[in-house]
Amino acid sequence: MQEVAIILNRLSIAVQFAVVICLFGYFLLLAQFVRLREVRLWMLAWLADAVALMAVFVHAYADISPIGDRTALVLYLAGKAIFAILIVSGARHHLRPGVEPKVNSLFLAAVVAGWSLILGLAAPSLWQAQLAESTGVGVIFVVGGVTVLRKPRSAVSRWLGLAMLFEGVVFLCSAAFLVPALWGNLVGFKYFNYSSFIDAWAELMLALACIAALSDRREELLHYANRELLVSQERLSRLVDTDPLTDLANRRCLRRAMDSLSASGGTVIFVDINQFKQINDLYGHAVGDATLQRLARLIVDQFRPEDHVIRWGGDEILVVAPGMDQISARTRVAAIREALQRWSDAEGPSCSIAAGIHEISRGDDPALALEEADRRMLAEKKAR
Repeated sequence: MQEVAIILNRLSIAVQFAVVICLFGYFLLLAQFVRLREVRLWMLAWLADAVALMAVFVHAYADISPIGDRTALVLYLAGKAIFAILIVSGARHHLRPGVEPKVNSLFLAAVVAGWSLILGLAAPSLWQAQLAESTGVGVIFVVGGVTVLRKPRSAVSRWLGLAMLFEGVVFLCSAAFLVPALWGNLVGFKYFNYSSFIDAWAELMLALACIAALSDRREELLHYANRELLVSQERLSRLVDTDPLTDLANRRCLRRAMDSLSASGGTVIFVDINQFKQINDLYGHAVGDATLQRLARLIVDQFRPEDHVIRWGGDEILVVAPGMDQISARTRVAAIREALQRWSDAEGPSCSIAAGIHEISRGDDPALALEEADRRMLAEKKAR
């Protein structure tokens, strides 16, 4: 019966060690492609766990000296403690990415490893050291799991909190079974013949929860990148479709304006500044540009948000007003002319405009309306 218990114990350790090695390999590979802080921390965590189980594996299968036995104990204690610290630290980075903790995770892991070294060398017996270690690691996992469950990043991250909580309960149960050993009672030690099977399942659940949390985080990053791409496309489109001087639309927007005019009918207005060349010659091109900018603002203010105001070229501005009749268009042009007359010397040189207005019905050819409005604007300009 004793031999069966030993074989069962060794088999459970071998199974757990194989599971952890596979998990470390997976996270090592994942860290090459996913550049997230929690991935690196979890990869190091599974490495520490593999070192701890390697020490247990050597202790169980090899005939080693008392010094080697103590060395294996120290490696196990340090590995398990670092494993817990790094898993919890990775979960913290998952919950609050980009926010650095007050204490560096690797520094904290080094301190815990030093404590484990002292515990492994100073503990009177193996069971006392394991009791202290199981209690400490269990508390770390329980606190980490509760923290994640209190403020989960998403619904998926709750599974990470539950897995950490379960891992902590497994360690605390191990500590509970070890407590009677302090008084020489070894009844609970039968649990340790197959405890590695339970540990393997708990660690597998923890790894799957970490992977699920990473998948959720990656999906969130992809959504964020997609939103940023759409915003960048919109900004680029605005830069391409906007006249840099007047901030009006340029000719690239003409097709859209003409389509809306053809669908509903409306009015086309061509506006041109009279004697604009003289303004440039007398006052300089900077003043000419400022005059054109003020006129653009006046036109935008007088027309509706759905109307298309386009810088046609030079000092010519085109307005395409779907659904607007000619009378309304003339009223708005008259208001623009009155505003130009009220310009003070401080605002710039006085100027006037020539305007060509043409209304079309629904379904008419908008290109003909454009030509007619341009012709009427030129005619008015020559008449002046």
